[in-house]
Amino acid sequence: MSQITSAAHDKAATNRNIFLFFSSKLVSVLGSSMYTFVAGLFILNETGSGSSFAVTLLCGLLPGILLSPFAGVLADRVNRRRLLIGSDLASALIMSLAFLFVSLEGMSLWTIYLSLILLSICSTFYSISVSSSMMMLVDSGSVQRAGSLNQIAGSAGHLLAPILAGLLYAFLPLQDFMLLNAAGFIVSTVMGCMLRYKPIPRLHAALEPAEAAGPQPLRERLGTAVNGVRTNLKEGFAYVIRRPVLRSLMGIVFWINFFVVALNVVLPYVAVQTLGLSSKQYGVLEAMLAAGVLLMSLLLAILPQSKSPVKPILGGLSALGVLFLALAVPLLLHFTPKATFLLFLPLLVLIGVMIMVINIPIQVYLQQTTGEEYRGRVFGLVEGIAGSIAPLGMLLYGVLLDRIPGSFILLVSGAAILAVTLAGQRGLVRSSAADQQAAQGKTEQAGA
Repeated sequence: MSQITSAAHDKAATNRNIFLFFSSKLVSVLGSSMYTFVAGLFILNETGSGSSFAVTLLCGLLPGILLSPFAGVLADRVNRRRLLIGSDLASALIMSLAFLFVSLEGMSLWTIYLSLILLSICSTFYSISVSSSMMMLVDSGSVQRAGSLNQIAGSAGHLLAPILAGLLYAFLPLQDFMLLNAAGFIVSTVMGCMLRYKPIPRLHAALEPAEAAGPQPLRERLGTAVNGVRTNLKEGFAYVIRRPVLRSLMGIVFWINFFVVALNVVLPYVAVQTLGLSSKQYGVLEAMLAAGVLLMSLLLAILPQSKSPVKPILGGLSALGVLFLALAVPLLLHFTPKATFLLFLPLLVLIGVMIMVINIPIQVYLQQTTGEEYRGRVFGLVEGIAGSIAPLGMLLYGVLLDRIPGSFILLVSGAAILAVTLAGQRGLVRSSAADQQAAQGKTEQAGA
């Protein structure tokens, strides 16, 4: 009877945490996405400079790439609940101070750039703290549902933000969006305070500086902290290298992100330059991709969690490669713009679906197979690798588009995705089976 009561209590706590987390993520993403969207419009309207607009994109992108591994180290060294709440609270403070400064001194580009950089830093620490805390917030059978709802919150926020921001920008100045964003982060902070974390054993006592020897000079304390971060980064890399399944997943994430980013560069070029589609039609194509992401996220939130995430990962990768090849077909065969547009609609929906078929099982697998004391560093490395390769891919594909047709880039990218899948299949299956056998052996020893 007590076991039934405990299970019911755990289920209720999981549902409560998922609701709070989903709501807080939606509010914070909506607020920050609206601010970023309006900041970009403001800069374009004021300067008319594409380079100034590009700087706003870099301000939101580079801090995450550079700081993800360090955020992972911090997530493994400190209380993750405090890190999550502190990240949201810092974001609210940044937006409040930006609003106050702009109200007193007036709007400037540097104020916008600095606020975007600081928000990106906070967002990086928030994202890593959430990713590494999932097993502490939900039961093991609800990781897929929690990850799917997390994706839904992010996708819905990014979809709704341009619509709402476009409507409100006609009536509200940019500084009011700073205030709205601050309010959203305050709401998110309150909800974060209401999350209930599972109690876990203290894992990091050895990582914390000993106080028995008395206070140290500031220079020595800084040196100790830097050495500690360096040591923990090395330990995180070593942990990934020791685990074949993690090595295989990291390699797949790296190369797939490199080739998939071709779609972000080729699609707008092909839609506008090659096919001559209107901005409205191009917006519909982009919406189809987001619709596929949302659709599959909703399905995965309802469907039972897969016992073997490796199969859907490999199946999704194979299907993604085939879909890239299919995108190239109407361009190679010179279909009419209307026929190409109509064919692209279902293909982009399916690509969005496949992205979630790949992403969610990877997140679930990493949650379940990574040790608690290393989870922050592993997710930091994953996000750092995935983020770092995207700018390089965008730059390369942008240069290639000036020299070769977009259809050829899509064709090569699709073939490359299939090649990476085939190359990584044996290693991922074999290492996954070895991990399962090792886990089963530990369970049998514990039972004995």
